[in-house]
Amino acid sequence: MFEMSLGKSIICLLALINYLDCNILAWPDPYSKTQGEIWPLPQYIGRQETIWLLDPKTFIIHSDSKCDIIEEAIKRYSMRLQPPDDDDLRRDITNQSALKSLEIIVEGECPSGVPQLGMDESYKLNVTSSDAILKAVEVWGALRGLESFSHMVYYNASLGHMIRSAIIKDFPRFPHRGVLLDTSRHFLSINALKANIELMAQNKFNVFHWHIVDNEAFPYNSEALPSLSSGSYTPRHKYSLLEIKDVIAYARLRGVRVIVEFDTPGHMKSWGIGMPNLLTRCFDKSGKETFDRSLIDPTIEDTWDVLLALFEEVFQVFPDNYVHLGGDETKFWIPDCWERNTNITTFISLHGLKTARDLERWYFTKLTAILNGPHRESKKKFIVWKEVLDTGIKVEDMVAHVWEGSSYAAQMNEMNAVTASGNYALLSACWYLDYIITGADWLDYYKCDPQGFNGSQVQKNLVLGGEAALWGEWVDESNVVARLWPRASAVAERLWSDAEQTKVPMAAWPRF
Repeated sequence: MFEMSLGKSIICLLALINYLDCNILAWPDPYSKTQGEIWPLPQYIGRQETIWLLDPKTFIIHSDSKCDIIEEAIKRYSMRLQPPDDDDLRRDITNQSALKSLEIIVEGECPSGVPQLGMDESYKLNVTSSDAILKAVEVWGALRGLESFSHMVYYNASLGHMIRSAIIKDFPRFPHRGVLLDTSRHFLSINALKANIELMAQNKFNVFHWHIVDNEAFPYNSEALPSLSSGSYTPRHKYSLLEIKDVIAYARLRGVRVIVEFDTPGHMKSWGIGMPNLLTRCFDKSGKETFDRSLIDPTIEDTWDVLLALFEEVFQVFPDNYVHLGGDETKFWIPDCWERNTNITTFISLHGLKTARDLERWYFTKLTAILNGPHRESKKKFIVWKEVLDTGIKVEDMVAHVWEGSSYAAQMNEMNAVTASGNYALLSACWYLDYIITGADWLDYYKCDPQGFNGSQVQKNLVLGGEAALWGEWVDESNVVARLWPRASAVAERLWSDAEQTKVPMAAWPRF
């Protein structure tokens, strides 16, 4: 009996060793093959054989530009690239082998404002002589090129910091490449937000989607409506307007847009702590009040005064041309809070509407109209979760954010439906990074393509890009970076790089 058990154990052990060997062999050693590779993969790389050494005594990054964005970038990347004092290395850096400088040339003017949708992020990087040159049409492209240059530098224990000769011509596939962070479920400090914005820039993301409030908490410390922030977890867990402006300024210097989301008409329980009359009363099937008040009451004029006052302030604080109005998951509260509330049903009848979904369409039509009323010189554009489009609403230039779909095919059907109706689209459905599974789940992120649906070229031109979403139910200050990175890097590459060159996940593994 013992001998049989031992024999089986040896066989099982050998099978396990064989399995591990096979799997290890399937994953190539990334280090030696990918020194100096750029992430995300550039559109074009012309590699050459020459290798340059960076001499800490002589290498400089310089530009004739007096733009603060360029000047601050030079400081950051000089610090990042500056090798330590490596005089102890036994090497001789000759004039022929040393990379002396990187010159940044920007054609356009220095923007006084923040980056916006449609900014030019293209660049050309030439590292074929001792004086490398980075050219860009706008400062945003120069930032992307500087990031790529920093990726090209690698360290050799005997020779120090090195860089291979190459010519890079690069530009993003999509103009909107974002990361969503949720600061309602768990509060994230300003330092945590900045750390992630820095990592976004290192991966050439260009949008920080700030899901700032939700049912759980209202950490936005409004000066126009201070009672709303009574919905924060504690008085310490709030973002002042000065802190928010500081985050936006930090992101600007890194070419990252900050788009805020105030989700309505659902997910609003925290709003009601400071303003209880803003929300509808809710009732179960028996007529008993549930007190699960998470849906706005659009029937009273005070509601619209509050919304207008809040968003007027928000538009001043957040200068991006777009604002996210939310609009998801109202189906969870509509039955109890609108369909069983007699005040709401009476209002529906008096306004010639038939269903609560009609009221939702009416709500968003009115909301977008008053927010862009005649008093506003500069009109905002709106992003909404895709369910809002399902109400039949028609708002010019509205962007539908797709998050639903139980399979990739279903997600692509959603993208097809949005663009077939003539609306712009963003995709997050297959990039929910708060979902955790065992193993290398980032491989699945490569299988997702925002233009992977069967539609016309006109439809595909309406796809602005997508976002990696990190919802905050199980994410806080302690794990936000570890949970998001480097998994989000796979999303970054699918949104920046050529679709054909990045459609095979295993091809990315050595660089990843």
